[in-house]
Amino acid sequence: MATDSLTMDLAKIGLAARKKERTRRQLAEAAAELFYERGYAATTVDDIVAAVDVSPRTFFRYFPTKEDLVVALGATSLDLFLEAFRDRPPEESLQVAVGEAIDQSLAPGWEDTTKVRSFLALLRETPALRARWLEEAYGKRDLMAEVIAMRTGTGPSDLRNLVIAGAITLTINTALQVWADQDVEAKASPFVYRGLKELATPLLPN
Repeated sequence: MATDSLTMDLAKIGLAARKKERTRRQLAEAAAELFYERGYAATTVDDIVAAVDVSPRTFFRYFPTKEDLVVALGATSLDLFLEAFRDRPPEESLQVAVGEAIDQSLAPGWEDTTKVRSFLALLRETPALRARWLEEAYGKRDLMAEVIAMRTGTGPSDLRNLVIAGAITLTINTALQVWADQDVEAKASPFVYRGLKELATPLLPN
């Protein structure tokens, strides 16, 4: 009986966790659509919760501010990238592993170029969002350094790993912004891949 009770409790916990994650994702997806249609400033928390049919109290349980929600949209993509990077075969070079992980996790989300440009413009034009996004990217740099350390058999706090991780993060963000500011290249992926190739060359030649 005790074992059955424990199993039921664990099942309830699992169900509750999935329900919370589903609500969080629905809020983020609804907000993304509204930001795209109306703009960030014109979209209120009431608009977002009405689209998902939850209360404002529920919204603030998941996202203390509207800025946190926007950052969560991008952070989810970065988490997918880190997961894909971690799962790449250990015999691949870092450059190949990073490129394949991007192709698997990030590139599909860049296909809707209008929404990607809209999201990047939102970050660029809203100082509070830009600051929060940089803070989030900084945290992901440390997680990426841990993955690099696993692949190279070194320590995550090794300066080289942190520099490489920071360079990869900055390259992805910079390439996307440069792409968004031009009208020549239709897709974002080639821009990002070109930026990553630059990391394989001496950036500070003697």
